[in-house]
Amino acid sequence: MRVVSIVSIIFVLFLQSCILTKGIKYGNASLDDYSIFEQDTVTKGIHTFVFAEKQCSTLVDTLKFEIYRSRIDTILNLTLREAMDYYNDPAAVIVIHNDTILFEHYSGGWNRDNQSCIFSVTKTITSLLCGIAQKEGYIKSLSDPVTDYIPELRDADSMFDKLQIEHLLDMTAGLEFDENYSWNPFSKMAKLYLGENTIKVLKSLRFVNTPGENFSYDSATTAILGLVVERATGQSYAQYLSEKVWQPLGMERDALIGLDSKKHHVAKSFAGLTTNVKDLAKIGRLFLNNGDYNGMQMVDSSFVNRCLSTHNAGIKGKNQGRYSYSWYWGFSDEYYQYNQFKDKDVKNDYYKQHPEIYVVNSQKDKTGNYKTLEYHQRRYFDSVEDLKKYYEAQNKKEVYRIWQNRIGYYAILHNGGYWGYGLYGQVLYVNPKKNMIAVFLGADRLKDFTLLFDELSTYLN
Repeated sequence: MRVVSIVSIIFVLFLQSCILTKGIKYGNASLDDYSIFEQDTVTKGIHTFVFAEKQCSTLVDTLKFEIYRSRIDTILNLTLREAMDYYNDPAAVIVIHNDTILFEHYSGGWNRDNQSCIFSVTKTITSLLCGIAQKEGYIKSLSDPVTDYIPELRDADSMFDKLQIEHLLDMTAGLEFDENYSWNPFSKMAKLYLGENTIKVLKSLRFVNTPGENFSYDSATTAILGLVVERATGQSYAQYLSEKVWQPLGMERDALIGLDSKKHHVAKSFAGLTTNVKDLAKIGRLFLNNGDYNGMQMVDSSFVNRCLSTHNAGIKGKNQGRYSYSWYWGFSDEYYQYNQFKDKDVKNDYYKQHPEIYVVNSQKDKTGNYKTLEYHQRRYFDSVEDLKKYYEAQNKKEVYRIWQNRIGYYAILHNGGYWGYGLYGQVLYVNPKKNMIAVFLGADRLKDFTLLFDELSTYLN
């Protein structure tokens, strides 16, 4: 028994050392992680769809956004192009309105040929594949338990019998999984992202909540969904994505999907797709067209409508999220502002009374006053009437819902946009009301691009 125990310990340490070695060698996740993992190719078809291009868009070229610049500790008003070029980090942005490109720009040495990892925007693509598999009858119902497709999970924990496919789509699986990126080799996230046996990781998961009750975002949930799609269709993730999406939509370039290993060949369906802004925008176009492409209904419109809806994941009275089938919606009205105090004690007392305010910077001027730059996650009001009056004057911000907490009243804003979001701020944004698509790829060093795109949408007809 002792020999067996020693061998087991050595084996576990060996597995951990593989993950640790990757963590040390490659560091945190990066845009070119496709170069460190095994990859499967998502192949394009023989025809290519091309968006029309507008030679010049006065609106996008001149519209100024309020953006905080940490390097000079100030808030500037910059156009989208100016903001991208300020940092000159590798990045790509495309904005499309009525099937016409209004804005396309690359910075930091990138051009139209560059592709990069889209991280968790991959979850949105995996959701689409699930919808297609349901339409084709491979998945009988979104209420099916995942054990109908991955029966070995039942042996790991009987609670998996209660886990339905729809719970995966809405991030209400109830799994115990810490979505952190510190790359601790003993964490489940490191094992999932850097490890070489996804199924083993999934079988080790346990539940902290009953499936369907609480919204809790984690990558393991979508890893299960991706495996359901592979098992249901009998095809690899890359094969199914190639045949059902990449080729019909007329993508310009092949894409890549990361794998856990050659041996197990399970796709990183939660964060492993590598592509470019134009091809990703074509996914957005499919959703704007209710799942139809040139008269071919690729995914049921009812599935698309659920994706692009103001659904709250989780049940009332529990933890809920503005998340629907792997698409986000709605904003709290975050903003920056300056404040000034006559001395340090007054400043400290004020922020002690307002712990909801994050102080970005604090400086003492020549007169002894303290000037602070504050970040507010929400804009609070003393009454519903004050809130409504403020947003009526704003004109371009639509209040969807009003909430109240101990601090005051605040609004959830919804201008009609929905988006998939990646680790470093990658965004696939669509707005059916404005027939608009926008994509950002790169590492976000600016304001959240979902906010920029949503603000831009309010100026389009």
